[in-house]
Amino acid sequence: MVSTEFQRARRPEQKETRRESLLEAAASLLAEGGFDAVGLNAIARRAGLSKSNVYRYFESREQILLALLAEDETRWVATLEEQLAPLGGSDDVAAVGKVVAQTLAADRRLCLLTTVLATVLEQNISRDTVIAFKDTVLALGRRIGNALHAALPSLSLEAAQEAQHLIHALLAGLWPICHPAPTVREALDAE
Repeated sequence: MVSTEFQRARRPEQKETRRESLLEAAASLLAEGGFDAVGLNAIARRAGLSKSNVYRYFESREQILLALLAEDETRWVATLEEQLAPLGGSDDVAAVGKVVAQTLAADRRLCLLTTVLATVLEQNISRDTVIAFKDTVLALGRRIGNALHAALPSLSLEAAQEAQHLIHALLAGLWPICHPAPTVREALDAE
C-alpha cells in the first residue's frame, strides 16, 4: 500500500499516486492469490480506499488489469528488443526463439494476463478503454515485428508482424496448459 499524506487526491500528481496505489494493490493481490483474488473490494481495501473511490480512477477491475497488462507488455517488448539487438542480421531462428521464450517465461504476470485477455479482461470495459488498449498493443506489436525482422532479415517485415501475432496466440493457448489450476494438477498427478 502506498502511503499518502492527503485525504482526497486533488492535484494531478496526487491522482497519479492514487492510481499507482490501486495498480500496486492489484499487482500484489494477483501475485499472492492469483486471478480470482483480484476483485474491486480487495483492491480498494489493499489500497486503503473505499470501493466507490476506485471508480474515480478506473471503470472496472478489468481496466485495472488491462493497465497492468499494458505495463507488462511494454516492459517485455523493451527487454525483447534489448536481447534481440545482438542477434541483428543473424537469421538465427533458434537463438531468436530462445530469447522470445525465455523473456516471456520470465514474466508470469504477463503470461497469466495474456491468457485471460479476450475472455475476461475485454468484457467489462468501455469502448474508449478498448481503443486506448488496442492502440497501445498495436504500437507494441509493431515494435516486436521490427525487432524480429532485424534479427531475422530473411523474414519479411510482414511475416515478422504475423509472427508476433502467432507468438501471442501461442502464449494465450499454451500457458494455461503448461500451468494448470491446482485441482487439475492434482487430477493429472493422480493418474
